[in-house]
Amino acid sequence: MRWLALIWKSLMRSKRRTLLIVGSLVLSVFTVAVLQSLLTTLDAVTNNPNSSNRLVVRHKSGLTQMLPRSYEAYLRQQPEVETVCALQWFGGYYQDPRNFFANFASDETTLFATFKEEFGVAGITEAQMKEYIRDGTGCIVGESLAKKNGWKVGDVVPLTGTIFPINPRLTIRLIFKSPKPSDENVLHFHYKVLEEGVARMKGLCGSFWVRAHRPEDIPRLTERVDRHYANSAYETLTETENAFNLSFVKMLGNIGAIIQGITAAVVVAILIVTGNTMATAIRERTTEIAVFRAMGFSAGRVLALLLAEGVLLVGAGGGLGVLLANLAAGGVRESLGMAMPFFADFAILPDTVLACLAGALGIGVLATFVPAYAATRRPITEGLKAVG
Repeated sequence: MRWLALIWKSLMRSKRRTLLIVGSLVLSVFTVAVLQSLLTTLDAVTNNPNSSNRLVVRHKSGLTQMLPRSYEAYLRQQPEVETVCALQWFGGYYQDPRNFFANFASDETTLFATFKEEFGVAGITEAQMKEYIRDGTGCIVGESLAKKNGWKVGDVVPLTGTIFPINPRLTIRLIFKSPKPSDENVLHFHYKVLEEGVARMKGLCGSFWVRAHRPEDIPRLTERVDRHYANSAYETLTETENAFNLSFVKMLGNIGAIIQGITAAVVVAILIVTGNTMATAIRERTTEIAVFRAMGFSAGRVLALLLAEGVLLVGAGGGLGVLLANLAAGGVRESLGMAMPFFADFAILPDTVLACLAGALGIGVLATFVPAYAATRRPITEGLKAVG
């Protein structure tokens, strides 16, 4: 305890300097933790293991162009295909334009079979599925979305269309729970509602989501589908679901390189700031260190005390930074999870916490060791002469 008291008194020698260095460490660790967690979240979007055997078939010219629903028959005939689901982004909102969430018109007969993992099909009864399929104006919603809006089974949800000129009134027939929070911020309704409400969508859809029997079937199926529709009026672009998601992430630019660049700059900056601060603090205590050694303290023990000061300083800053990042993660999930569903999975993972704390402690040891080692190796007589 006496050593801790001594270390604490040394740190409180200049309270302003201690608070400034801890504050800079808190901000730095917070920034690194949030940025690295963002990178992890985006990586999970483009490397989803549940998507390993799913393909997206869309128009070669872009998502705004439609494909004939008749393509579905050809896709179902392929020996590698398990199910095919027609899907169209609806883009409506509930009550207020700011209350935005993902909503789709989809083929109700194959939706559950195509997205088994996302809908937690194991927890849905056959009766619940049949009830949704039976009701032409029925819809299904994720548990997170239902809780946010206070919905329950049987409630009517009026959607206001933004892309399509219809405002469907949908009855909730199923509230599903998914293993991932991001998959619960979605609403699906019958594709016929869109076809019957918008004349130009009759017989057309934005994309087909194809579930193959095995992941190894994907390459040849992709090549065969695109070759079959090459030079047709509606050419296709077939890609894995992860590749499809990656195309959206790429719209943000080379986000990975940007984040890693910022992280490196923050680490270098805090290393310089911490090193300069510790060097100044130790230089001011040259005489004190010499007195300790004159009293019989070994150079190794004095070095250990100085290193403990640096580690305690950066440990406090790192811990507070990680705590602040965890608090911020909750705010990100609440504020952005509906508009951009993948943010519903945003979290500061244990690996990120450990990496940030280890990095902070490493910086503390490195920034303290060099000036501390030099100070403890300085002759006692030279240190005592520095009294004046």
